[in-house]
Amino acid sequence: MRLSITLVSAVAVVLFGFGGSSAEAGWEEALDALVAASDDGEREPLIADILDYAPSWQEVATRIQSTTFPTTDLVGQAVLRTTVCIDTVERPWVLQIPPDYDPSVPTPLLVVLHGGVGAAEVRDDPLEYVAESEQGALALDRGWISVFPFGQDGATWFDEVGMTNIRDLVRTIKRELNVDDDRVWMSGFSDGASAGFAHAMLAPTDYAAFVALNGHMGVGSDFDHSTHAPNMSAAPIFATTTFDDGLYPSHKMRRSMEMARDAGADIYYREFPGEHDFDDVKDELPAVARFLERHPRDPFPSRVAWEVGSTDFGECRWFAIDRITTDEPAPWHEDHNVALTDDRVTIGFQPDYEFEGTGIRVGVLSDGDYPARNIGLKAGDVIVKADAARLDSLPDLYEWKGTVERGDAFEMTVLRDGESVVLRGALPEPAGHFIFKRDVPSAAVRAGFAANRIDVQTSRVGAFRILVHPDMIVLEQPLVIEVNGEVVFDEFVEPDLQFMLSNFISNRDRVLLYVAEVAVDLP
Repeated sequence: MRLSITLVSAVAVVLFGFGGSSAEAGWEEALDALVAASDDGEREPLIADILDYAPSWQEVATRIQSTTFPTTDLVGQAVLRTTVCIDTVERPWVLQIPPDYDPSVPTPLLVVLHGGVGAAEVRDDPLEYVAESEQGALALDRGWISVFPFGQDGATWFDEVGMTNIRDLVRTIKRELNVDDDRVWMSGFSDGASAGFAHAMLAPTDYAAFVALNGHMGVGSDFDHSTHAPNMSAAPIFATTTFDDGLYPSHKMRRSMEMARDAGADIYYREFPGEHDFDDVKDELPAVARFLERHPRDPFPSRVAWEVGSTDFGECRWFAIDRITTDEPAPWHEDHNVALTDDRVTIGFQPDYEFEGTGIRVGVLSDGDYPARNIGLKAGDVIVKADAARLDSLPDLYEWKGTVERGDAFEMTVLRDGESVVLRGALPEPAGHFIFKRDVPSAAVRAGFAANRIDVQTSRVGAFRILVHPDMIVLEQPLVIEVNGEVVFDEFVEPDLQFMLSNFISNRDRVLLYVAEVAVDLP
């Protein structure tokens, strides 16, 4: 099933509506306005208004959970919109609404991340990309909403700009459409797949499951994130590799998958013949759909295992690490990692995918000690030859890379300012490396709740918070928190309406309506 295509200005799109008539006044009206507000400046006064009326937290929770959404004339269409990212750059994104979308029914949401995210420019044909997307077609066939962010160098799926953009788009859609909070999934191929692994290890709370088709779980670490395999127990991952993938072949990725599974990661892993080509794994999409649909999110898992090297990613579900120490790790706190040999032939540049001439135009050089910089390749060069092989397009480059090995001398012929220039150098020797970098100490926790008691094992944790929901504890009974065998909290938890509202506005999650938080500082 394919959607019709519509171009709509972001400021012109009005999809949402909320229950209640204009005659209603008081906290209900203020809450409806708060839920609908898209501007940060509007929210604090509205929260203050609600608090002045002093409704019960149960009344507020019930109204939030019964939010109603109107019908929209954009059903069955792909809508091109733009957003201003935190770096002040405006970038496109596409929203697909399935033809059978019913605003009265919570609907799953699929976040689709494209490959080649390090290109210098954002794709100039987002609607065409979405129209041809097999993952987008899968979402339509299953009746899911889908969203397609578009990234570039400086706004990738792994840096602050790109990661914040993904998060904000999910929240925008939740504000405008009736999204099933427990059925939000992330899927991608190549860089999009590597992002699935990274987000599963850094920020899984929004998601029920991830799909990583021919990705590499270590790419997030290359962007200076402290990533840890045990974190992939928080949400299941459907992962594939192919035998002859020039970037991430099965025989190499298999070791990292085994390491992660030994660490507790929930990875459903499959291997197939083929190369680094979506066509070689697209037949798995029906299995992907079945996997996602049988894995809704558990919003309040009775156990959480979480490890971070930065408190920027300290929160997982109902637990948040707020301070990391440099103490000796606990005996159970082991590093799950694996050494790989890097013998990939990587030149070190992103091509200009919009170039339509003969050859391969260099878009941007990769940072680091790569052959491209060492031989003097420049942005704007058009590569037309590698050794004796003529390069008319990217597939020719991939084919040539299959004929050389690390350590080989090579030469490239480029067109630069109308002149033919020959650049000579050598590929680096094969090098060993760990899949995850370890530049900073990490803190780790193992926490679980039962019978109004939360037991926490910590390693290098100086402070943490527990997010409290009445589905986790009985508010009419004291909550006991025990850390490493010592009781540190034994009190009743009072619901905090201001916290509940602020937390909801920050995550737009009608299921995760936490009513309070308990902060614990450890000696």
